[in-house]
Amino acid sequence: MARYKPVYKGLKLLGVDFDRQVLPGSFEHALCYLIDHEVL
Repeated sequence: MARYKPVYKGLKLLGVDFDRQVLPGSFEHALCYLIDHEVL
């Protein structure tokens, strides 16, 4: 009889360091700043 490994199909998230990935002056940088500092 075959032995199969269970397959995990759950959500996998990767950590993102926005300071390294998002360039200052770009739309993404402005959006992150607004969300972090201006939105209550």
